[in-house]
Amino acid sequence: MLKILNIGIDISLKEAVISLLTWEGKYLGESFKIPNNLPGAGELENRLSSVLSTGTFEHVRFGMEATQNYGFHLAEKLASSDKLSAWKPLVYMINAKYIKDFKGAFPEKDKTDLIDSKFIAEYLRFGKLPHPFEANNRYLPLQRLVRCRYHLVKNIERETKFFLANLFLKFPGWVQRRPIKTLGKSAMDVLHEFYSLDEIVQMPLEELALFVAKAGKNRSPNPEKIAEEIKKAAHESYRLRADLANSVQFILETIIVNIRALKSSLKEVNRAIEKEMRGFSNPLLSVRGIGPVYAAGLLACIGNTKRFSTHNQIAKLAGLVWKRNQSGKFEAEERRLIRQADRYLRYYLVEAANSLRVYNEEYSRYYQKKYWEVNKHQHKRALVLTARKLVRLVFALLSKNQLYEPARAFQCAQPSLTLSCKSKSRR
Repeated sequence: MLKILNIGIDISLKEAVISLLTWEGKYLGESFKIPNNLPGAGELENRLSSVLSTGTFEHVRFGMEATQNYGFHLAEKLASSDKLSAWKPLVYMINAKYIKDFKGAFPEKDKTDLIDSKFIAEYLRFGKLPHPFEANNRYLPLQRLVRCRYHLVKNIERETKFFLANLFLKFPGWVQRRPIKTLGKSAMDVLHEFYSLDEIVQMPLEELALFVAKAGKNRSPNPEKIAEEIKKAAHESYRLRADLANSVQFILETIIVNIRALKSSLKEVNRAIEKEMRGFSNPLLSVRGIGPVYAAGLLACIGNTKRFSTHNQIAKLAGLVWKRNQSGKFEAEERRLIRQADRYLRYYLVEAANSLRVYNEEYSRYYQKKYWEVNKHQHKRALVLTARKLVRLVFALLSKNQLYEPARAFQCAQPSLTLSCKSKSRR
């Protein structure tokens, strides 16, 4: 048995609580605190060096909860420490949910930083550990950018829902009919230009059509029909009293400014992602339907494919796994996706699958097949299943660093299957 020193770290904004546990389950001395800064990390290195230099231990590993980014600097410092390199330090960023579930086996325990650090050390000793933290991870700059993009997209979605909720107060007919894309430039200009619905109703149809055409830079296929739909929606809509209309108009204009700023930031982030991607070889770009942004998102979230032996591990990381519910002779027909997952990886897989169902014939057929298999949740179910199918392709291309070949029946997911795949592709 390896003589491992397990070190549990309960990290917070200003400090970290440290507990040392031997491979035999014995704690070394009392738990102690260090400040969560560079001098604190140096203090921890010195204290551990004196403990490890006794010759009792062969390896050292650290565990901390993956909460916010509080533990990032300490994890990188410990993983690349020269003072501890002789003991091959490994740092594990553990999902806080796993620590909570592990602690649930001991319900009588209190919730304190000291106790939590000991449970983290115990989890290191008994638990199923994730892939170790990688110091100087080359994918990290790209990963931060794709996560920032995810954050902006979700903010735009929230602002859009809030905008539509308030727009229904001012212009319910518009929300019901959707004469044009609500958050497009033409719609924004129309909603911003006309203060009251009576202005739209009284405006000549030709003049409104001209305004719509100008707002859309003459790209609207039929501005007269759009203007007619807008006037009809305005005619059928309720009217707000003046004082409430002023407040609602102010809210709508404020949200429009926010949405335009977020969309502008999103374009800048997309450009930054494409620029960062120039330093990587990404075979996913050879797949028609996966653009540079989605390809970058998948590459950054997956990282080094050598840490995955099969595509099933990537699917589990993304949460594209359905839990089985069976007891005795009972077998539940409906299965739910697991909740503990990398939400960023799941997002980019699902978005890429949604794009592939439009631009890729093979995935389009698969999506349609799954769509018509059930009568409820058709789109969501088919899209998630398409994303699960995409996982196999992504793993194959990234792990073997090969380009996508549409003519082949399928891409080989494992090197051992290469021969059989080639023979089938010739048929």
